[in-house]
Amino acid sequence: MPKLSKCHFMATFAATAALMAGAQQVQAAGFQLKEQSAEGQGNSFAGSTAKAHDASTIFFNPAGMSRLEGNQFQANASLIMPSAEYKHGSSSRVGGTLFNDTNDNGGVTALVPSLYGVYEVNDKMKVGVSVNTPFGLSTDYKDDWVGAQYNLLSKIETITTTPSVSYQINPQLSFGVGLQIQYLGGELTRKASPVVGGDVELKADDMGVGATFGVLYQYSEGGRIGVNYRSQVNHTLDGHVKISNSTGGAADAYYRAEAELTTPDIISFGWYHELDDKWAVMSDIAWTNWSVFKELRVQDKVGTRADAVTTYQWDDTMFYSLGVNYQYDDQWKFQTGVAYDEGAANDEHRTAGIPDSDRYWLSVGTEYKMNDSVTWNIGYSHLWGDDAKVTEDSRAATGSGFAGTFENHVDIVTAGVNITF
Repeated sequence: MPKLSKCHFMATFAATAALMAGAQQVQAAGFQLKEQSAEGQGNSFAGSTAKAHDASTIFFNPAGMSRLEGNQFQANASLIMPSAEYKHGSSSRVGGTLFNDTNDNGGVTALVPSLYGVYEVNDKMKVGVSVNTPFGLSTDYKDDWVGAQYNLLSKIETITTTPSVSYQINPQLSFGVGLQIQYLGGELTRKASPVVGGDVELKADDMGVGATFGVLYQYSEGGRIGVNYRSQVNHTLDGHVKISNSTGGAADAYYRAEAELTTPDIISFGWYHELDDKWAVMSDIAWTNWSVFKELRVQDKVGTRADAVTTYQWDDTMFYSLGVNYQYDDQWKFQTGVAYDEGAANDEHRTAGIPDSDRYWLSVGTEYKMNDSVTWNIGYSHLWGDDAKVTEDSRAATGSGFAGTFENHVDIVTAGVNITF
């Protein structure tokens, strides 16, 4: 494949990233999205902090760019197919039976892309840029489901662009840093009480910045460990609340609103070790500071309305994964991996908008090296979660309350191509 100039390479990457951002296909069934690499998907993302296998290392550990050969471009697409099936327990209603559907599934299928570009400055320094959707959610329920007064549509969209640089201090030790530039948009809708009627909708967005820092240490020819830190990104979401379709034909009402939301910082530790020229084993452990997500407080910017508050009080979480690779020949590699992913929500404050629970991963994948320049990957993961109990009664005095359980599972297929120039 012919070599591309630096200007041509970066222009191609920028144009592709702009198309991806314009599509805004970033909704997903969970708040944190690990689906950033087809190669990593096949191992349940075990070893991703230490592998430095391809251009996606920018996201998992920018220090890993130091191990890459030449200039690289990578594109991935993850098809996420979640199920959040509600099993009804009990409910109470005031003023009629407006919300009486006790069977619903809030899962929304989504396509989540990621892009990476790496440029070799010299034999010690690499620069790169990534465009990812590290956080996102989408749950969508019918207008007459029993929890409509609390949740209909819950959606968070993110686009994070991260320019990064890595430097190899010596053959064993490298470090990398990056700047996160994050767009976050949110939309929440619900029904008002059965007595008042109507729809309540919040739309708001913001830009924020953060950082990422990683270290990679090569302790043997086929073994390395990595550590990576991704910082919090603080957002002050600015937008509006719309109240429409009220009982009695009242005019629609709008007011300017804002809300604080912080995406959490994450520390990950990775290990990768080649047992021989065929077999490799790997693992990852990650801590996510979800305790920063205590509540969502929507404030009237004029100050004439009381704050609307949803309490979350999430807990910090741990993610543990193990993976194995088998290099069949010079072209084909086969992968598998398992993981345990702690849920952040607890039974006391869990909501139908984010019916989070502990999850278990089982993944398989394959890599095909078409030639010295082009490599294809595909990975599949099945995730199943513990039953997620939800009790909503904060509006029971003026409308409805309910209690039930969500049965969660997700199927994910990720495909990607990595091109070396």
